[in-house]
Formats: sequence, C-alpha cells, structure tokens
Amino acid sequence: MEMETALKSGRGGRPSRSDSEVRVHAVLEVAKGKFLSQGYRETSLDSIARDAGVAKKTLYGHFGSKAGLFDAIVRTLTDAWVEELRKIVAKENGADAVLEAAALHLLDVGTRRDMIELYRLLLVESRRFPTLVDTYRGRCGKLTGMEPLTEYLSRAVGRRELELDDVDLAVEQFVHLVLGCVRSRMLLGRAPRPNVTSRRRIARQAVAIFLSGCAAGAESRAAQACRSA
Repeated sequence: MEMETALKSGRGGRPSRSDSEVRVHAVLEVAKGKFLSQGYRETSLDSIARDAGVAKKTLYGHFGSKAGLFDAIVRTLTDAWVEELRKIVAKENGADAVLEAAALHLLDVGTRRDMIELYRLLLVESRRFPTLVDTYRGRCGKLTGMEPLTEYLSRAVGRRELELDDVDLAVEQFVHLVLGCVRSRMLLGRAPRPNVTSRRRIARQAVAIFLSGCAAGAESRAAQACRSA
C-alpha cells in the first residue's frame, strides 16, 4: 500500500519528514471525507485506515484516538483560516477596508461545502460527543480562530477608532452579522452558496451596519444601545 510504503522510506526504514507530512495530509483528507459524509459515530478508524492505506496502529500513533483525529482535522482547517486572517488585519488599511476583507474571507471559507458539512456535523454530534466542539469553540463557548480579529478590534479601540464595550462580544456579533443568515439558509438546503459577487455585497453591507454602531463618534441608536447594554 502506498501509505505504508512511506513508512519504510528514509534511512533505517523510517519515513522522511516530507513523506510523513504527505501521509498525515492524506489520512486527514480521507478521514474528513468520511466524517462529513457519514457522521462521527458512524465512522470507524478501521474504515479510515483501510481507505487511507495505513495500519490502524498508525492512526493511533499519530492521533491517539478517533476524537484526536477529528480534532486534528478541525485544527488544520482553523490554522489555515487564522493564518490568512492574520495577514488581512496586519495591513491596517483602515477599519472599513480591514473588516470588509475579513468579512469576505469569512464568507469565502464559511460557505464552502466542507465547512457547511462540518458545521452541520458539530450541530448534530454536540449532544452525543460534546468534546468535539471544543476545537471550534472553547470550553467557555468562545469562538476559536478569530483571535487576529479580536486583536485588531482591541487595537482599534485603543486608538479610539472604534467604540466597543466588549470586544469578544463584538467579534461574535460581527461573525453572525456576516455569516449567520447565509449559513443558516445553506444548512437548511434553502439556498446555494452565494457567488463571488453576492459574497462581496454581503460583506460590504455587514461591515457598513457593524461600523454604523461602533465607529468612533457614531450617534446612531445602535451605538447608544451598544453603550447601554
């Protein structure tokens, strides 16, 4: 089997680093496909090992358990998201430009088929396997993967560009404003994925609404409600 052959490459039968990375990536792709199409409980390590072309003990060696394998999948997706978001907020092009780019990134990633299926799986399995949600949301319920945006908004508040009483809450509200309704319609099968033009329109409007409530000096009812909450 191709994956098992990689175990024997390199000196002394040990896999090279590149071989190991290729093997792990392939296993994660196989496992992700099975989890998203079949569900968490219904997917077995035996079936993943068979389709990935590795021994079951290899999965235990790399990931420790089925939960560890699922956690690795979510972390891989989150790490890629965070890295791109960090690049976006590092540009410091002004709140409107930064937030619009962040919103578009959120829509581009969050409306992908695999991400919709992952979110559906988490909703379904959260009661049976509550620890599966820990990688997506911390134990206190805080969204993970949004740290760069949290840090950016905190800096903007410090510069008095934005007025926010609770940055963590503002991040969560921003995410729901951008993605919430779109993702809900897709989860219910009532809408296809918005095209690029639609995603840009959604991002622009969401940012305009968000900034109308927290831009420095804003006197709208939304801003007043934010301060009095």
